[in-house]
Amino acid sequence: MRTRLALLLAAGMIAAVVAVALTSARDPYPLQGAGASQWNPVALGKPTQAVVLYLELRPGDRVELLGGESIGLPAAVRPTLYLSRPVLHANGDRVIGEALEPLAGAVIEAAASAAPGPDNAVGIVAEITPSSPGTYQLTSVRLRFRVNGGGERVREGITTHWTVCADDPAPSCEPPDGTDP
Repeated sequence: MRTRLALLLAAGMIAAVVAVALTSARDPYPLQGAGASQWNPVALGKPTQAVVLYLELRPGDRVELLGGESIGLPAAVRPTLYLSRPVLHANGDRVIGEALEPLAGAVIEAAASAAPGPDNAVGIVAEITPSSPGTYQLTSVRLRFRVNGGGERVREGITTHWTVCADDPAPSCEPPDGTDP
């Protein structure tokens, strides 16, 4: 009877450890999920930008961004990725995407007294300057970072699916069937 009870307890503990491990592996924190799309027409040789990923920190957290890379674009069209902190306008609007700084090495923090929510959000901006005609889609961003001084983490995600239509002159850039991908 004791052996059976011990086996049941051990199995329960193993199941709990596996559940925690799986939950941790799937936790996208601090990345926010997809929910929008953006289509940019651009002339060849001209830069275009989009906020493609939003990060929302939990109160009291400190995140050090180590680097990032785009997924889904050909090597010749690799974007530069930037961190964009919110810019507070006189009318109270908070705009992400106006002020850019290098991504690698940037540190973002949310005060311990901050309320959870969008006030703790920053954006990752992608900028490309196409040199050949085509339609390019950024499907994800792989972000490397540390939370509160811990070990390196890697997460992939995208908040805004970004399509760039490049030609000279800038072409129309609409979803082919009127819907976003």
